[in-house]
Parts: sequence; C-alpha cells; structure tokens
Amino acid sequence: MPHRVLTSSTFAVGTAFDGAAGELAASLERSLSPCAPNLVLFFAHPRHDFAALASSIQQRFPDAISAGCTTMGEIGPEGLTQGAVVGIGLGPPCRAAAVMVPELCAFRFEDGARLASELRAQLGLERGGLVPGRHVLVTLTDGLSGMEEILVASLGASLSMVPLVGGSAADAERFQRTHVSLGGQARVGAAVVLLLEPSVPFHAFQLHHYRPTSGRVVVTRAEPKRRLVMRLNGRPAAHVLAELYGIGLDELRRGGLAELSRHGLQFGFHVGDSYYMRSVMTLQGDDLLLGGAVEEGAILTVMRAGDIVQATLDGVLAAEGALGSAAAVMLAFSCGGRLLEAHTKGVVDQFQAATCRLPCAGFTTYGEQFGPMQVNHTLTALMLGVPLGQ
Repeated sequence: MPHRVLTSSTFAVGTAFDGAAGELAASLERSLSPCAPNLVLFFAHPRHDFAALASSIQQRFPDAISAGCTTMGEIGPEGLTQGAVVGIGLGPPCRAAAVMVPELCAFRFEDGARLASELRAQLGLERGGLVPGRHVLVTLTDGLSGMEEILVASLGASLSMVPLVGGSAADAERFQRTHVSLGGQARVGAAVVLLLEPSVPFHAFQLHHYRPTSGRVVVTRAEPKRRLVMRLNGRPAAHVLAELYGIGLDELRRGGLAELSRHGLQFGFHVGDSYYMRSVMTLQGDDLLLGGAVEEGAILTVMRAGDIVQATLDGVLAAEGALGSAAAVMLAFSCGGRLLEAHTKGVVDQFQAATCRLPCAGFTTYGEQFGPMQVNHTLTALMLGVPLGQ
C-alpha cells in the first residue's frame, strides 16, 4: 500500500524524543513492509524536543524525505489530541521532492520560480512535466512569520497548474516560536515546500462553516507584514469588534480567545464566488492580530458561524465523492480557531468524528494554505485514494 497513518503516545520533553521517533518508525515499518517509505511527515506538540525528534526520525529513515512541524494540536488515529506526535508515511509508488526556505523573512516573490525549478529537478521533470491530476504541493510554514501569503502567491505564479494545501506551524497558543524541519534539520522562521507525485487518485480541498452577513468594515489602518489591524472604520479596531459582539471592551479583553470564539463572528474577504476567512487570533491592546494579512483600504465582510460539525462532515463527504476512487487517508490542516470553537460550543466529540471520518494525519494550525492564498478558520486537506483497480 502506498500510504499509512502513524501515531505515537505522548512523551515528556527531553530524553523521551527517541521513544516517539521509535514508535513512529516501528508503526511505519510494520504498515509499509516490505517497502521502505519515500516520505515521512510528522507533527509534534511543542512539549517535545522538536529538534531532537526531527533528527532522530531522519536517522531512522536515512533514504526518505522527512519533514514536520510543531502544532497547536495533532490530528491522527486517536482523533484530535494536544500533546502527541503523529505522522504519515508514504511509500512506493509515491514520489516526493522537498526544499527548505530557511529564512522566510528574506523571501521575495521572484524566489518562487527558483523553488519550482528545484522541485521539478528533484523529480526529474521538465518545465512542462507538472500536471494537476498528477502532482500536488504541500507547505509547512512558520506560523508567526507573517510570510505565508507571499510564499504561496509566488508558488501559485510559478506552478499555477498544481493544487496546493498546507498549514502554519503553531506552538500551543504561546505565540512565541514555531518550528519546521526538513531532513532532520529544525528551523525557526522557515518553511518547507513539498512536491508530491502520489501515483494514486487524490483531491485537494478546503472548507469553512461561515456565511456572509450584510455587515462590512473598512480597514483604515493596518500593518500587513505583522498581520495587525489598528483601526476599522476610522476607529480603534478592538472597540469596533466589541460593538459587533454587543459586549463591553473590558469583557472582550477578559474573555480572550474563548470570547472571540463564543460570538461566532469573524471577518472574511470575497474572491470570485467564494468567501475566505480572515479571523481574529487575539487582541494586542486595541489592535487585532489576524490569521492573515489585510491591506489598508480593504473591505472585510462580517461573517457568521454556521454549524461547524455539519459543514465539516458535508465537506469531507463531498471530497470523498470528488476523489474518483475509494478514500484511504487524509492529510489535514485545521485552524486552531475551529478546535477552540468546538470546545466553546461543547461539540468536540462530534467535530472530531466529522473531521476524522477517514484515517487522518495532520495538525491544528495557526493558519492554512490553499492554492495561492493564506486562509483562516478553515480545514484544508489532501485526500488520497487507493490505487485504481484495487
């Protein structure tokens, strides 16, 4: 079989990293036997020694590409966890290429062409050798860099025919340092870009459960590189948000992330026939830290939450229908705001069941990537099927 989902138990920080790597390795070897994996993706809660874990996994699979990141929570065979290490192994006939962007802060739009060239070269492909039904991009990015937009936009310009899904690494709501790794080397402020040739049917998709209202706000002061919005409609942004929620500013500040989730209102932007989310992650004084950049002058739509469980289930079922074969596994990147909302509404078990209908590997993120865009409050995923004829 070309792919298997793996999981490990929870381990303490420090010396136990090798136990997590060992359990992942043993699971993968059992499930892929007699084949060796071509690619190992792993996602670890920041309680683990991530650098040591990344190095250990690569040492155990020296002939495979290994890549991973830290999380706000994990998605795996045990459902939605917070404190574990989960992973997925892809074996033959899947092929993969990967590049590290070591300093996202120095990344420029024109660098996307170089990344595309490196990825094609690793797979031995000519410029015209990439096709939507055969290849897919996966991104793992530093979730505090504020650089995901330019990365995926540049990849979209150079590889417009290839679908892309990904997630922004997290650090369990600390908002201090997130890590990504490639080939056993862990980095802060970096990104990993993978080009997969799954050689099985696949389908990339995204979903959220918010619907537009008639409300609009204008961003009148912002720092897009820091994803901060200072003023909406010419007034302090936090004051406007409190009014939308119908509560006092002090109550909003005291409630923190849970208060943001409880009211079921977020912001979105309109592209074509679709709305994409720009959710509020936290307050910084009177400023709003968003999950993606917005420019001054942007008009944001006030979005209202629908049924998170039903929308997730409907979206996953629709993706299964679009796959064209029996679904085998799903690589999933789900916004931390979605998990927090499920907790606030008391529907975590139902939300978990809807998200993890299939065997899953992935993580709860600080943001998601889909195509050439950074999005929020969204599930982006890559569904893989069984080989045709099986």
